[in-house]
Amino acid sequence: MARRQTVAGILSRGVTHLPKDYPLPQEILLQLVAEANTIESQGRKILQVAGTLVDRFKAEGLHPVIMKGPEVAKYYPVPLLRECGDLDLYFDPSEIDKALQVAGTVEKTPDGSFHFVEDGINIDIHKHYFNLHTKHLPEIPSPEATLLMLSAHILKHCMGPGIGLRQLCDMAMAYKALQVPQERLRQCFREAGLERWNKLLFSFLNKYLLTDALYEELPDPKPLLEIILEGGNFGHYAPTRGAAFTKSVLRRKADTARRYLKRLPFSLKYAPQEVFPAIGELVSGNL
Repeated sequence: MARRQTVAGILSRGVTHLPKDYPLPQEILLQLVAEANTIESQGRKILQVAGTLVDRFKAEGLHPVIMKGPEVAKYYPVPLLRECGDLDLYFDPSEIDKALQVAGTVEKTPDGSFHFVEDGINIDIHKHYFNLHTKHLPEIPSPEATLLMLSAHILKHCMGPGIGLRQLCDMAMAYKALQVPQERLRQCFREAGLERWNKLLFSFLNKYLLTDALYEELPDPKPLLEIILEGGNFGHYAPTRGAAFTKSVLRRKADTARRYLKRLPFSLKYAPQEVFPAIGELVSGNL
């Protein structure tokens, strides 16, 4: 389960707090330690690449903003145990063209970002920090912007391929660390048109990850829990996903479209204003 949810590093620290009456089987403990060491090694590699890239872009007068990954890991007690798979960089749209020139050979992806590989690490360049269709957005960078970006990221994956527990842990740790006044944060979510979605999100965080409630009345977090358990990390462990990835590119795209349609009732309930723009971007990005 920890592997499916990409929280094995976090779990490796958590099991050290188990009561003596509940020892972890030695075989599982050894596997967990080995996995944690691999995660830490990968984390160091990503930090090294991130530092090199940021310095390179800044030397050209650009202003990269690290999204998610190592930027969120710093909110954890042991940052290197937060599993990182790749690196996401945001640039203001006015800097995108120059950033792509500095990056070198890049490939445009269906979601509109640009992908390249640096020293074995997958890098994505984004021109949208929030990927939301509203003009009422906080300044970038800022604590409010970070929390809205993480919330919107979880939402967009819930609307389609799926989401894992790691991203929910990111939101919980960032929320605790950044200490944005609750009324200011509620206003930020409300202005972005995501109040209903964030009530569901914070219901999950409150019940399972022990954050403050943020809202007085919270819905049942079951709809979000079901998505997390169904597919794990970005939906990669959903029953149909493995089979789709062994087939053609067309089969994978068809499976993605099927999942967006399956989640349509969820999307229309929690973020109706984001549904059709998201589907439109999906279609145009795959043409």
